[in-house]
Amino acid sequence: MAAGRTALAVSEGRAMVGVRGSRRRLHLYLGAYVMTTPVAGQSGGGAAPLAPMPGGRPPDRPHRGSISGRLRQLAWASVPLWSFSLLAFAPFLRLAFLRHRERDWVVFAAYLAAAISTVVLISLPGPNDAGGAAGSGLALLVMGVGAVHAFVAFRPMPGVAGAASASELALATARARIHHRQQARQLAQDNPVLARELSIGRPDVPHDYDDGGLVDVNHVPGHVLASSLGLTPAESAAVAATRDQLGRFSSPEELSAYAQLAPARVETLRDWMLFG
Repeated sequence: MAAGRTALAVSEGRAMVGVRGSRRRLHLYLGAYVMTTPVAGQSGGGAAPLAPMPGGRPPDRPHRGSISGRLRQLAWASVPLWSFSLLAFAPFLRLAFLRHRERDWVVFAAYLAAAISTVVLISLPGPNDAGGAAGSGLALLVMGVGAVHAFVAFRPMPGVAGAASASELALATARARIHHRQQARQLAQDNPVLARELSIGRPDVPHDYDDGGLVDVNHVPGHVLASSLGLTPAESAAVAATRDQLGRFSSPEELSAYAQLAPARVETLRDWMLFG
């Protein structure tokens, strides 16, 4: 009987470990999903690249930015061809607006002048239709030169694409942390007991819930005020001493008034502070 109970306890212990491990893996995978999903109601910036999954690397597939860059390059390079040179200036007008460089405006003006000259030559009457022949020759020349020129001018830049990807990832990460702080703050207001169970605002206590970096000013030790909020030793000591006298702070304004912190200084930290 004792051996049977021991085996049953071991089995239950393994089951609990398995459940906890599964919950931990689920949390990590959900975290990776949130880090790459824009926050609802916010615009700007494309979707961030796939975040590496725990214990592995992202799936190998072509970078979406490089594919769209190649398609954009081919689209602009085709304009002089399908327009029979009459719109060969359009890609370079686009570049001139994007770059705001004098040289690009000169190139645009040259292609525009070539297009106007082509129309004029073709429409001019003359013996043996010499104007039409000259206009057709100019159109063929502009078609070829413009297509090659646009293809080169709109080529994707790997360095720029990499920098854009890094910027998009940083933007998605920042948005995710802001979203987590908003959710955690709302949860702390609606259900303080649950917030304490999740250790929201307690970076000094190990916990799995991602609160976006919130710091509970009323409960964290003084050294956490310095490390997590960036307070100086003198500021964190003043906050801790005032908190011991008052019992707790109820708002950033009280923190500024009683702990003698500059209002501007407190305002910069408002989004990270929680008063539980």
